[in-house]
Amino acid sequence: MCRQLSYSVSTVLPRDRVWELFAEIQNWPKVSDVYNDLRWSGFPWIPHSCILGSIRYPHPLPLRYVIENCDPGSLISYVAHGTEGGFATHRAIRFEERDGRTWIEVNSYAAGEPSFAIAGGSYGFLKMLTERFFPDFARFCDSHAYDLPRVPADSFRLAHRDRVRQEPPG
Repeated sequence: MCRQLSYSVSTVLPRDRVWELFAEIQNWPKVSDVYNDLRWSGFPWIPHSCILGSIRYPHPLPLRYVIENCDPGSLISYVAHGTEGGFATHRAIRFEERDGRTWIEVNSYAAGEPSFAIAGGSYGFLKMLTERFFPDFARFCDSHAYDLPRVPADSFRLAHRDRVRQEPPG
């Protein structure tokens, strides 16, 4: 039986910057204690390429995420499986801008049961990993919002038909 997990988190960082930070998998271990020693097998974010490494939380396991689909900055989907865990997962991650924020929406499910004891079985594992990594990632993104260039306080914006034009101060 497969149980679906849906989870959402948001950040103040614009979607293109969120994608830049997410796409660089070397950031993942900096963001959270969930992942370790990540590397690519194949070309990054291309279908059938793999992210290899290990998961440290909620239970140590080697990891292999096989990219299924990637529309950079919008949607990523991948399958995670290995011989040691006893189960497989599927995850789709969407990045959407709404209400001045970037929303990261995660939809996942697990099939099979772990070969180790963990509360909630494979669904519990997936839930613990998701609820640990994605809030940490959103906080990491928020901390990078302060790196964005600032518009001078005395400037203003004029709307012109289909675009917004920045007027210089003075």
